[in-house]
Amino acid sequence: MPMPMSTNNTRAAGSLGMMPSEDWAITGNAVSGMCRQESTCVEIGGSLSQWFGTLLPYKSMAKRIVLIRHAETTANEEGRWQGATDTTFSDRGRDQLARLRATTAELAPAIVMSSDLPRAEGSARALGFEPDVDARWREPNVGEWEGLTFAEISERYPGALEALLAGEDVPLGGGERLSSVADRVADGFAELSERLDDGETAVVVSHGLALLTLMAHVVGTRRPAPIQLMTNTGLTTFSVNEHGPQLTTYNDTSHLAAEPPRRPGETHVVLIRHGETPANIEQRWQGHEDWPLTELGHDQARQLAATLPPLAAIYSSPLSRAHDTASAVATAQATGVVVVAELKEIGFGTWENKTRAEIEEEDPGAFEQLRNGVDIVRGRTGETFTAVRERMTRAIDEIVGAHAGETVAIVSHGGASRAYLTGVLGLEFPDRNRLRSLGNTAFGRVVYGTRGPRLAAWNAAPHLVPQGVRHRSMTP
Repeated sequence: MPMPMSTNNTRAAGSLGMMPSEDWAITGNAVSGMCRQESTCVEIGGSLSQWFGTLLPYKSMAKRIVLIRHAETTANEEGRWQGATDTTFSDRGRDQLARLRATTAELAPAIVMSSDLPRAEGSARALGFEPDVDARWREPNVGEWEGLTFAEISERYPGALEALLAGEDVPLGGGERLSSVADRVADGFAELSERLDDGETAVVVSHGLALLTLMAHVVGTRRPAPIQLMTNTGLTTFSVNEHGPQLTTYNDTSHLAAEPPRRPGETHVVLIRHGETPANIEQRWQGHEDWPLTELGHDQARQLAATLPPLAAIYSSPLSRAHDTASAVATAQATGVVVVAELKEIGFGTWENKTRAEIEEEDPGAFEQLRNGVDIVRGRTGETFTAVRERMTRAIDEIVGAHAGETVAIVSHGGASRAYLTGVLGLEFPDRNRLRSLGNTAFGRVVYGTRGPRLAAWNAAPHLVPQGVRHRSMTP
């Protein structure tokens, strides 16, 4: 293992149905500008829990769909598969709804939908909405598995459960197949997208397995989906424009006080993007160039450090913008930083320190290939997205191997972290824009267990907006 260390410009916005990035001051109810690496700039809603598009009235030409899992029920508390059977909310479920209502009160949805099952409709009403009820959003019919725990299903129906976990499209307990669930929730999602006008928001309150199936379908992952179920009252947000949906956040639980539960032996990787740099402000492609943090970037790092759980270790890219962010976390945790060269950003070669407009003017042929989905070597002497994904995966797998059953933080970069996540989800380079890159000091969580790595959360930043931190655009 490594030793501890001491101590775009925008594409023509109208062509994509998106707004150019702007610099917004956020003090709670505000809007923030973001610019995605190697892609378009978009203007998205801020929130009391995070700044990149989960909550608050939306000021964008893109549409937004916010998916919420219902509050915890007594069956959830006992670990029982509910299907169409409803039980009452647990005490924790009622607390989840009260906490979430404090933030969703500021949504301004044009449409609110819920499943026809009472636990979903009841959650929507407890959040202050009057939902339209649609059976397409209900939980799957799990047949004979209804009311059983995972252990009971494993004991009584081992073959069927093993087939399901292996990715086979089996009827759940003799009931509904996941392919059927995918068809109906995808149909509901597509209809919502069509009903929304540009800049409008829809909210859907549904169920864990139904939303997981939709997430896998929209993002395009393999089966079984390498994604964890959303937490009760967790939020997932998609931005939708003429090019289709893009995952903005997954399973945002910023409103909840408790850390996510963990199974014995699981290793949790908290993957963090560095704080803001001057290049981010100027929308320059940094790559391996060593830009420092701005004053805001240092503030972001300190506030991030105050929100993270106890960590077994903190790893960082060697670039100072990542290492300084990691050092703020290490100071709060009273530990050191382990530097790993393989965690650095994509190398952009001759494109480094340039804006998108400059790159496009100086190297139009290569840039056109990139725009058309060809994973070229960036700037002639840089790297490909695929090569970065491979080195990030090797490095993180090695880190996980040294920390079985623990939680570690890895501070890296927007492009490199997205490249790694495409590998976890089984996506190829042309699919990368189905995922929004992490914002400055936003983080994702990937859980390594017996079935390999699974996405548990993406683009969470509970530390930013509540303190009135100011955010700017997002560049690699």
